[in-house]
Amino acid sequence: MRVRVESTARLHFGLIDLHGGLGRKFGSIGIALERPRVIVEAMPAARLVVEGADKERGEEIARQFYAHYAPVLRPEPSSRNSRPELHNETPQAHLRVIEAIPPHVGLGSGTQLALAIGTALARLHGLPVDIPELAAVMKRGRRSGIGIGVFQQGGFLIDGGHKTGDPETVNPPISFHHPFPSDWLFVIAIPEVTQGLSGEREEHAFADLPLPSPETVGRICRLLVMKMLPSLVERDIEDLGAALTEVQRLVGDNFAPAQAGRYANYRSAELVAYMLAQGAAGAGQSSWGPTVYGLVQGEEAALVLERKVREFLQGKSRATVFHARAANHGARVTVTP
Repeated sequence: MRVRVESTARLHFGLIDLHGGLGRKFGSIGIALERPRVIVEAMPAARLVVEGADKERGEEIARQFYAHYAPVLRPEPSSRNSRPELHNETPQAHLRVIEAIPPHVGLGSGTQLALAIGTALARLHGLPVDIPELAAVMKRGRRSGIGIGVFQQGGFLIDGGHKTGDPETVNPPISFHHPFPSDWLFVIAIPEVTQGLSGEREEHAFADLPLPSPETVGRICRLLVMKMLPSLVERDIEDLGAALTEVQRLVGDNFAPAQAGRYANYRSAELVAYMLAQGAAGAGQSSWGPTVYGLVQGEEAALVLERKVREFLQGKSRATVFHARAANHGARVTVTP
């Protein structure tokens, strides 16, 4: 038996409410991307073997899965010809991480890898586990639910955050989901600079961030509800891009004390300004960066902006530059007997 799971990266457009004065905190905006992807395959094995891209993190995730589900995976003692020394053995797997999303650059690699491996192992061992349960086991979605929503359904997503005073809550509810137009593309640049915050550094950053004013949060919410969402439904890329750019600026200012300013570093800030100057409808930074993006309409416009970004970076900085459509679907699972 072989289980194959494919999922996609995401762009994270920011947290909506760091104030929490209405009883809920965080809330976030994001979108699934067709690329880069995570692809995982799992097969039965006598012991755990993990190979391929992002091997170390993949093995850590698999061990986390088995540590939680070992009690239900161990075989029951047989009344005949039983060998008690084998009853504590847990079925294992041979995992191959065929493709991985670049880690710690703002594309959501951790959540997608965790849910892909968790889903593959659950299907391999016949466990009736849903995605919210897996996310809780893997400790994903403690602040943002975008990565979980991307894995489940793709598209453009907003989550409703957590109730304040309940920091252990995971899986914030998806309060809005909508397919993204197939002819709206993102030109993405990942400069080779300091990686975005993660792990303990991210925890400390959130703990030390000053609360934004209610007026700032209100401005973000008004842009979101009264401009960005109607523009998406009406397929107005200019208004959506303008709202997205302004939301990203406000969110970036909220996080400025924890990074180099509005954006993660000078190069990312320079790229955002350049893409807007070259005609992108909207631009910003994904999560903690350094990944930045520009939104354009049509394949030709994406290719032109991609070329211009490459030329702009020549002699300045090495970077990965590509374009991608939104992925209006969730993870895909294939089981081969």
